[in-house]
Amino acid sequence: MEPLLAVVLWGSNYPVARLVLREIPVLSVVLLRFVLGAAILYVLSLPRQRSVPRSIWLPLANAGIAMFVLQIQIIASLYWTTAGQSAILQAVAPIFTAVWLAMYRRANLKARQWAGLVAGLAGVGLVMGGAASRFEASYAVGDLLALGAAAAWVWYSLAIGRVVASLGTLQATYWALMIAALAIAPLTLFEVVHRAWWHSVSLEAWVGLIYTVAAGLVVAMALWGRSMYRLGARQTMPYTYLEPVSAVVIAAIILGETLSAVQAAGTVLTLIGVRLASESAVASS
Repeated sequence: MEPLLAVVLWGSNYPVARLVLREIPVLSVVLLRFVLGAAILYVLSLPRQRSVPRSIWLPLANAGIAMFVLQIQIIASLYWTTAGQSAILQAVAPIFTAVWLAMYRRANLKARQWAGLVAGLAGVGLVMGGAASRFEASYAVGDLLALGAAAAWVWYSLAIGRVVASLGTLQATYWALMIAALAIAPLTLFEVVHRAWWHSVSLEAWVGLIYTVAAGLVVAMALWGRSMYRLGARQTMPYTYLEPVSAVVIAAIILGETLSAVQAAGTVLTLIGVRLASESAVASS
């Protein structure tokens, strides 16, 4: 039940974040997520605080910038496109991982993995093109940002590994969030000063913002980490394919979003492609 609950919480973040974005601008949402997430992680990591070795600062900075790019693209994609499409397209991160491993000769992709890459990319095309009946430029922008977030997730995952080995998961993530917050703070200044959005934000939007941080960053990550420890990667990792499914279902319930038949077929094809392509990536890492 732990990995299932984790992916459901992650999936719920997409529609909840879209509700929050109706009242709080994109950059401000990202900054607040960084600050709130860092505050929670700081408290949780206090009993195990370690000093940061000088040799870790450069990879830590790399992880922080990756976090900055990742979160901006995630939240911006949810502003421009639907929660379901954003979740489905971000699910292709394992495909990008497989490509990266193959490019740097850290994995030899077999025919099955190449077939997965082709199937995944074809599925992405159907998801993006399946909304042609209601096509707007904003959807295309949001979909591209979601794909960029998938690539940024690979970047962040590779960058944070060395830091976690030195500082532990909680403290490494805390510092990555703090660096990301410092990077985005100057960009957010204009929104804060000129738009004064905080005067009209409802209680529901504030609760939604806190939920996306607490549920996605703290509770889900803790459940996922515990499951990886107790059940192992072989039993836990397949649950990741349910995250976009949960996002689509929850978005349909609370936002009324729907997928066309073409997009539904693209979703299935994308998940099959991700499953096939990620086999070599997991085995080689």
